[in-house]
Amino acid sequence: MTGRLAVKRITLAAAFLLLSIMPVLAGQWEKQGEYYFLAKDDRSSFSAAGLGANKFTSKYLRYDGIDFLVRGVDSWQDYGRLDLTGNKIFSLPLGAVVKVDELHLLAGGNVGNRYEHDSLLKLYGDNYYYAVITVIFAYQDGAYSSLSVPVFWDWFRLPSVNWSKDGAGIKYAGANPARKDSIIFHASFANPRPAVPVRDILITDSWISDYPYSEIFALTVKSPDAIVAAPRKDVAFKAGPASAAAEPADAGTEWDFDSGLDGWVTGSSPNWDADASWKEESYGKKGVVSIPACGVGGDKFSWLEKKIVLPAWDKITLRFSRHSALQSEQDKQWSDGLLKVIVKAPGSQETVYEKLYSGEWSPETADLSKFKGQTVIVRFENHGAGRVKLTPTTSPVCDGEEALIDFVSITH
Repeated sequence: MTGRLAVKRITLAAAFLLLSIMPVLAGQWEKQGEYYFLAKDDRSSFSAAGLGANKFTSKYLRYDGIDFLVRGVDSWQDYGRLDLTGNKIFSLPLGAVVKVDELHLLAGGNVGNRYEHDSLLKLYGDNYYYAVITVIFAYQDGAYSSLSVPVFWDWFRLPSVNWSKDGAGIKYAGANPARKDSIIFHASFANPRPAVPVRDILITDSWISDYPYSEIFALTVKSPDAIVAAPRKDVAFKAGPASAAAEPADAGTEWDFDSGLDGWVTGSSPNWDADASWKEESYGKKGVVSIPACGVGGDKFSWLEKKIVLPAWDKITLRFSRHSALQSEQDKQWSDGLLKVIVKAPGSQETVYEKLYSGEWSPETADLSKFKGQTVIVRFENHGAGRVKLTPTTSPVCDGEEALIDFVSITH
């Protein structure tokens, strides 16, 4: 294992060169005693979206005696992760030169990286791991120290994972509450020079010019010095409604999603954990809803629905804008997905729109006239198509199959 830790590892010289041109990241902390938790109340640190809905039931979780902040404000629809894409190096927003004893991370694997990414991939054993997380302590006296841990592919469910060397370690931390059929890892890094103040702590992933393998979604620091922070304050979260059936009916006719889901309910199929979610901005539009899908291992779909009191008009048209969400830089074409609009009326259910689409924002319509005056559930349901290969290193099977929906309205 020792020799393998150098595979694909960014050199320290390159790390500091890249750091010099990176913008300073703003950030906030919460604390309890000597432990500081990188906050999730905004996207300043955990700026990359996670691969599924945030299903943690509490703001904090504890692993191996270490608390981690795993949820931010209630409006977050995913669990968020450090953005290490495209050779980025994350710099902890310490705000001052401080002494640091330990750094702890919660991480999972990234399904965007598969076997074809690494010709050295082996069966599980002493020489098998899938990526490397490196932490660099840059000290006030100009010196630096680096520690690395191997990260295992998290779909193998390896509870025996427990590796450590020179103050760095990684171990199995249980099932991932945020992503189906996956596990999470607790990675720890003991500062080799805790008595010397650090001016920076850098985190990087071994995947160069690619999606990072490691989904680092929580970070805790132990420091005897004061870092500007708010007190630790836990919050319990309740699961949202499982469907729109028990929700109050809405007599409105327009939903722009500019500030949230506007009362629409989201969910996904039993074999899929990526619920539909709200995005603040995407492809030039403020406030949109992302409805992901996947064709791997069966039809995996997500949905967006609302109980609506339809007007008694003779002609009723459902209007909405639709987008394909991702474009392949390799093939210069948009990804696609099979989107359906399903109307559930008392005693009946009918698909009124079903279209495989690949393209930019497009106005779409569906006829709801036959349901005039009724209270119905209108559901947008997206199914994977997998027709576009997004990059030379990603599989075409399950990439970019989400649909984006904006400005839903009911008109004459």
